[in-house]
Amino acid sequence: MPDHWGFVFAAYGIAAVVLFGYWRRLIRLHAELSALKARREVKR
Repeated sequence: MPDHWGFVFAAYGIAAVVLFGYWRRLIRLHAELSALKARREVKR
């Protein structure tokens, strides 16, 4: 049976890119929520 290491590395690479993009999105959403919270506290 032939080795398919190229496919294995590609799958790990795609998973890493997707997880990195998701992580960046979570950081951006957290920053937006923190800014909204700070604005609400200033209005009070």
